[in-house]
Amino acid sequence: MKSKNDKMNCKIAIITGGAHGIGKAIAKSLSASNYIVIIADIDNDKGIKVVDEVNSAGGNALFIKTDLCSENDILNLVNITIETFGGLDIVINSARPLLKIVPFIESFDEWDYAINVLLKAPALLAKYSYNHLKKSSNGCIINIGSTNENYISHQPVSYHVAKAGLVHLTHYLAREFGVNNIRVNTISPGLVDIHEDGRPLTGKPMNKEIVDITVPLKRAASPQEIAYLVLFLCSKEASYITGQTITIDGGITLNDHFHIARQVFTAKNQ
Repeated sequence: MKSKNDKMNCKIAIITGGAHGIGKAIAKSLSASNYIVIIADIDNDKGIKVVDEVNSAGGNALFIKTDLCSENDILNLVNITIETFGGLDIVINSARPLLKIVPFIESFDEWDYAINVLLKAPALLAKYSYNHLKKSSNGCIINIGSTNENYISHQPVSYHVAKAGLVHLTHYLAREFGVNNIRVNTISPGLVDIHEDGRPLTGKPMNKEIVDITVPLKRAASPQEIAYLVLFLCSKEASYITGQTITIDGGITLNDHFHIARQVFTAKNQ
C-alpha cells in the first residue's frame, strides 16, 4: 500500500459499499487504472478480502470499516484517508443496505436505516470531503442511484424515496461545488446481475425469460459495466459533465408498462 510519501500521480478514491457487488467492481476497476482505493464498508471480512485481492493484483487499497449510520465513522473515514495518503480526489457513494421487502405500512421499522445509508451518508461524506476535493485537479463525486428514483418496483418505499432524494442532492451539490471545480453526478442502473453468493438476478429461469422479453438488449448489466461508466465520469474526458443523472439500464425504461405486460403475456401464449 502506498502512503502519502509515494502516491506520485495516483488519484485517491473512497468507495462506500466497496466490499460488495457494484462497489467492489468499481474499486477493482479504479485500482486497475492506477487509482488508490479506500474500501469503506461495514462488512469487515469481505472488505479485507477485496483489499487483499486488489493489492495482490498490484494495486493499492486500504479497508476502513465504516458504519454509514454513524457521522463519526464518516468523518473518521475521511480523516484516515487524508492522514494516510495526503489527499482525496474521488468519492463514490455505492453502499446498498439489505432492506426487507415489505408493504408500505410495514416499512417504517427500517425507514431511518435506509435514509441514513442511502441519502444522509452521501451528504455527510460530501460535507467532510469538500475541503479536500477542492484541492484536487479533478475533484469528483459519483452517486450510485437506481431507476427506482423514477419508477416503482418491489423495493420498499424508503429505498425509492432515498434514491429520488439522491438525484436532487446531486443537483444541489453540483451547483454549489462547481465553483471549486468539483463535479457531482449520479449513475442510475437498472437490472444488474450480481453473482456474489451464487444468486444472480437471471439465475432463476423465470427472471431470465422476463429480462429477455422486456430489456431491449436482452440481458441484465454486469457490475463491471457500471464500473466502466464510473471510470469515464472520473476521467478528464468528462471534465465538463456535472449535475447529471445517467441511466444505464439496457433500455428497459424505454417501454411503458402496458407494452411490457403485453410482451410478457404474448410470449407466454406463443
